[in-house]
Amino acid sequence: MNDEQFDNQLRAEFSKQKQQNRLSRAQINQLKTQCTSQKVKPVWPRVQWTFASLAAVFLAYLVFNESQLTQQPLYTLDFEQYQQVEKHTLHAGQYKRSLVLQKQQLDNEMQVAKSNLNQAYATHGKLIEKQGDTWFIADCQQQTLLEISTELVAQLTQRSDYQANQVGTLLAFKRNPQGQLVSLSALENSDSTTCS
Repeated sequence: MNDEQFDNQLRAEFSKQKQQNRLSRAQINQLKTQCTSQKVKPVWPRVQWTFASLAAVFLAYLVFNESQLTQQPLYTLDFEQYQQVEKHTLHAGQYKRSLVLQKQQLDNEMQVAKSNLNQAYATHGKLIEKQGDTWFIADCQQQTLLEISTELVAQLTQRSDYQANQVGTLLAFKRNPQGQLVSLSALENSDSTTCS
């Protein structure tokens, strides 16, 4: 047997085996289905990625909130820390004083506060906020907050440079027996009186 005959016999045997072992249409479709179904990605990596993204967003939120807390001003106006808030204004040239109680609304406590107010004729305080046409002054005992209109401040100080007073300025103010303010002046640096 020569090489050419051997090659022909080998090819004939290969074609015969190929015909006998041929896949049916159903087997081909089944193999295609298995190949395409393996391309679907598993769910667990997607879930892990979602949780990692949520954790990163939550961490960024916490960092942002912490940075906002450290950037707050040194003194914030909080009406809740005072037992009473007094509002002093001028309406149509008439002095008007009103009490706005923040913590206690009982009548007997308001009477005690009024009697204490009438007894204290001269007091010291600190200018803690200037908002538009209103000044907020806290007394040195941190019990009373005075809300005074700038029109009344101008009348009480009788000076044109009253607007030069900055937040943190120590002020002396006097009252009459009815509790109305009668004078308001900034304390000089040489004065030994300070709010502690």
